Amino acid sequence: MKDRHFPRQRSRRPSGPVEVLFDPAKPDTELFDTLAEKQAEQLEVNSSQLRRFFGEIKDLYRRFNALASGEAEQRRQEIYSTQIEPRFKMVRSKVAYATRAGGQTKLPERFAEFLKTGIQRVGNQEEFVRFIMHVEAVVGFMYGKGKVKQ
Repeated sequence: MKDRHFPRQRSRRPSGPVEVLFDPAKPDTELFDTLAEKQAEQLEVNSSQLRRFFGEIKDLYRRFNALASGEAEQRRQEIYSTQIEPRFKMVRSKVAYATRAGGQTKLPERFAEFLKTGIQRVGNQEEFVRFIMHVEAVVGFMYGKGKVKQ
């Protein structure tokens, strides 16, 4: 027998396709503040999935900084193109694998689309750094808004 006194609670999960807001043409203040907050409102992910992907791209960022520290711009781009970019672009395939049906913990489609599209939009080392910082800001807003589940 159904209890008619207690209406079903609606899920607060975002629905529909995600609008990926990372745009390398936007100014940093917008990417790391208003767009990051707006992006975070559209996403939800569990903490282990977030750590997996955020940790991997942050490791690439740290590696890039270690290799390119003190180098001229042309050399920085060369380091990015030869040593970082192939591994960074490969993250897209790892995201695709994590969204497959039957996976241990399927990555939410909206979060996967945010990562895949953002990675695709990165075309050089400067945009790579800006994307990492954008993702970092999105993650901060996600935690602040309770969008990262245990």
